[in-house]
Amino acid sequence: MALARERAMRKAAGGDARMLDLLKKRERLERASATMAVADEESDARRAFPMEFGKGGGVSAWTTSEGGEEWEREAAARGDRATPTTTARESEKAASSEEEESEDEYDEEDAIPDTSEAVMGGYNKPATCVGIDRSGTRMACGSSDGVVRLYDFAGMKNDFQPFRTITVREGYPMHAIDWSPTGDMFVAASGNWQPTVHSHDGTELGEFDKGDMYIRDLRNTKGHCAAATDAKWNPIDKSTVCTAGEDGSMRLWDINYLGDPRGSQKAVLKPQQIKPGRVHVTSCAYSHDGDLIAGGINDGSIQIFSSKGTQYKSASIGLVLPPSQQCKLDNHWSFNARPSHLFRKAHPVDEEVTSMSFSRDGRTLVSRCGDGTLNVWDMRNLNQPLKRFGNLPTNHSETNVAWSPNDVYFFTGVDAERDGESAGLCFFSREKLEMVRRVSTPRNCIAATWHPRLNQVFIGCGDAKGGEVRVLYDAKKSMEGVVKAVGKVAKKKVSDFARIDVQEISYTPNALPAFQEPMPGKRKLDATDIARKALRKNPGKAAVSMDKSGILSGGTGSSLLTQHLMKNNEELGEKNWMTMDAREAILRHAEEAAKNPKYTKQAYEKTQPKPMFREEEDEKRDSD
Repeated sequence: MALARERAMRKAAGGDARMLDLLKKRERLERASATMAVADEESDARRAFPMEFGKGGGVSAWTTSEGGEEWEREAAARGDRATPTTTARESEKAASSEEEESEDEYDEEDAIPDTSEAVMGGYNKPATCVGIDRSGTRMACGSSDGVVRLYDFAGMKNDFQPFRTITVREGYPMHAIDWSPTGDMFVAASGNWQPTVHSHDGTELGEFDKGDMYIRDLRNTKGHCAAATDAKWNPIDKSTVCTAGEDGSMRLWDINYLGDPRGSQKAVLKPQQIKPGRVHVTSCAYSHDGDLIAGGINDGSIQIFSSKGTQYKSASIGLVLPPSQQCKLDNHWSFNARPSHLFRKAHPVDEEVTSMSFSRDGRTLVSRCGDGTLNVWDMRNLNQPLKRFGNLPTNHSETNVAWSPNDVYFFTGVDAERDGESAGLCFFSREKLEMVRRVSTPRNCIAATWHPRLNQVFIGCGDAKGGEVRVLYDAKKSMEGVVKAVGKVAKKKVSDFARIDVQEISYTPNALPAFQEPMPGKRKLDATDIARKALRKNPGKAAVSMDKSGILSGGTGSSLLTQHLMKNNEELGEKNWMTMDAREAILRHAEEAAKNPKYTKQAYEKTQPKPMFREEEDEKRDSD
């Protein structure tokens, strides 16, 4: 209740600090009057006899105290004839105690949910982007290896495993993921030129069009001509998506026309050039009402465009079309090159503006830069920031900045320093403009989001060794999400197959016994088992046994077992074909082949000529 009253007073004050102080003072007086309304019988009696008031000094003390005249005017306006009976000191004590209680209650409601922590592992690369739908049932996390993991909190167990894993564009790192207002789709931007739209189950619904890299004028291309760096869904319109790219433009898309021959591009936003040459739009952000679109440029500026208005002109104006015989369609999208707000020199030149975020009232903008700074901007003052925070190192272009659900805090992640502090998530107070909390993480903190419904903080972390997603929550104040999953025990997986890749051993059952590896779950064979296996092939031989000295004896003839086996298989001795003459080894089968030509009978029985040898007598006659 104290938080709701504070919000109502801030809204009524309209940003005026003096008016806010008067409203707080009035609230304290009303609380004091409510306390006096329940006074005891003696106070009621004094109200009935006004002449007695002067003796106690109640009225005089109250009217001379600060705020007494204001209370009397307010009481007269309400028609309340009752007057205070407590002294000024007592009323101030009551008001101060009420204020302290309200502050304690206010701090308790705005507490950061970091009493418990859960870890979602299994990432080979750093987790660079985290997106959760508004209902808090689905989460999509992208990593720098181009893999997106989808989590369903309703069916999640305490092992925190994703129900599906998809690769958006193989070989391209993930830069941004954002859900639609209805939660049935999400957009994913990787290092590719064409961001993609997926259903809540991860099925790809389509991709945005690709522009022509040889066209210099960005308003005449139907898509990005370079890698996409960021993507944000309109928080009000479920059919509009904004993307930023390294071609120096931001583009609005209508997902209802995905796959249309004329393209789904809705508008082109071209920032003003602070210096000559092409620039990169490294990040983009929507205001909570969807009226403003902010873009972070690597020339050091932040430019804010209106999402609708008279600034948008048709991109076909001034375009020289080719002859109609070529069937060239004109540009059906609009074009805007006039930002409504321009923050010049917001950050150093050639530094990436990694992220930006609007407050819910739209009066404050926070921007994160790759040079290790975070700036707080007042939308009514474009010249200099309200506060500049330094010493926030980061080496990732996806490091984001975000707000708490009630806009009391804004937070960002930092990387670990070699000789300094460890990585972590830093929380800053909007009212005091100072750091109030730092939650350390074992890996570099890149992406972070605080879900308003779950009251849980999701942090994407990672380094060269791998990545993970850490979840901060309060078991008493957080709802749903990982709180339910912690109490669900995951079932043990029972496999019917043996794992043969545990020790990276190649199992070859037909190899020689000396080189065979035992299969998992089986006893290793000894010399006796090997001898028994050999006897199964030759059951007629004598049994082989081992003597007391451990030497095999029996049917081997005092020879080694290997020699015995090779001799029986005609691999040793006179029958070994390797030691015989090749011609003799072949001719020894000639007599048997002539008697039983089972292999050559059908092929050569009718066609094979009969050999005719010359006799010796004919040779002698010729010699004479």
